[in-house]
Amino acid sequence: MQTPAFPSLQSRFKSLTHSGSQRTQTPGFFQSHPIGEVVRSLFFSSILWMVLAMVLYGVYSMVAGPR
Repeated sequence: MQTPAFPSLQSRFKSLTHSGSQRTQTPGFFQSHPIGEVVRSLFFSSILWMVLAMVLYGVYSMVAGPR
């Protein structure tokens, strides 16, 4: 990392870099991107769509069947 060429900014730059080393770690990819929650919600959503399709088919077959 380079320091600024202006001496008046060097002390400010050094104080920023030393305080920055005490920062907390950034979260990992899977912590910032909830892939597990997305997969789980897609799974439950597909199950609910299948149940809805079976219910609608059952109602349709009862209504249109005797005709």
